[in-house]
Amino acid sequence: MQVSSIAPRYDSIARSLHWLSALLIVINFVVGLTIDAPPKSFYPAYLNAHVLIGLAVLLLAAARLGWRARHPAPAAPPETGSLWRLAIRVGHGALYLLMFAVPLIGLAPLFTRGRGIDLGLFQIASPLARTKEWIGTTTEIHEIAAWALIALAAGHAAAALYHQYALKDGVLLRMMPEPRA
Repeated sequence: MQVSSIAPRYDSIARSLHWLSALLIVINFVVGLTIDAPPKSFYPAYLNAHVLIGLAVLLLAAARLGWRARHPAPAAPPETGSLWRLAIRVGHGALYLLMFAVPLIGLAPLFTRGRGIDLGLFQIASPLARTKEWIGTTTEIHEIAAWALIALAAGHAAAALYHQYALKDGVLLRMMPEPRA
């Protein structure tokens, strides 16, 4: 099936930012789930990798919003009702909100542990002294937000697959790479 003029494609930059964001979110979710798995000697590097990937997700979300401000999303198919259009806007808004919130919330458990961020060429020290009584709470809030992001992303993927295979309207193809000639 080809995408018709009814369902135009996102441009290549938007598609690349979308898939890179999705990949990093999934990778970082897995890293977060396994944060206690490596030997203690690897923990600082593993945790720092988790932080750096989270910051990359945050920067990609900002880049995506910046790109989208100048390159609007293609219109939804005309047969999409107003209630569904609202659901699409709310769902995408919630995804963007969580792509910002999860990494920012993640800084709280990092800093309450008294840990900073190692960016390779330089480090950002924790602005807080270790605050043991806040570690559990901030970690739990970060985990809940991460699960919410994954659940929303899974719903987003399920909706795209539903459009592709049940409705056969080509909506999923709008975000897929261009076919090679």
